[in-house]
Amino acid sequence: MSLFSNSYEKALDFFENQLSFKQISLNEFTNNYDESLGSYKVNSNGTEIEITSPFKEIYFINNNGIEIHDLEFNQIKFISKDELKNNFIFNLFIQKSAYDNVELIDDSSFMIYENKIPIFFNFIDNKTLEIKYKDNMGIDNLITFSKNQ
Repeated sequence: MSLFSNSYEKALDFFENQLSFKQISLNEFTNNYDESLGSYKVNSNGTEIEITSPFKEIYFINNNGIEIHDLEFNQIKFISKDELKNNFIFNLFIQKSAYDNVELIDDSSFMIYENKIPIFFNFIDNKTLEIKYKDNMGIDNLITFSKNQ
């Protein structure tokens, strides 16, 4: 087994755990960093991502798409999987897509290219994984996932 498959498989295995996360993005309008906190877990119905700060939202992700619950405004929105076919989160976590366009950097880091946009994965240690990418609006994002166990 190559280092590439080890680091990629390690990432897939990592997301089978209950995780907490912090997402930081640069707000170019205010030149400040915005921070979101939440949790990530997999259950028999799919994946649940709960944002606890600064807004309260829950995302239910399954093979049909993403159901977004805005808890503050009591609204529910559904985005079908057809609308998400080029979304790396949906592809990686739900479809478990095999990426042909993965570039191994070292034994703990690799990049996936989604629509020619690099998404950088880096294991800080066995309990912490960082993902760096530019979103569809050109905003730099850093998500740090940590195992809860």
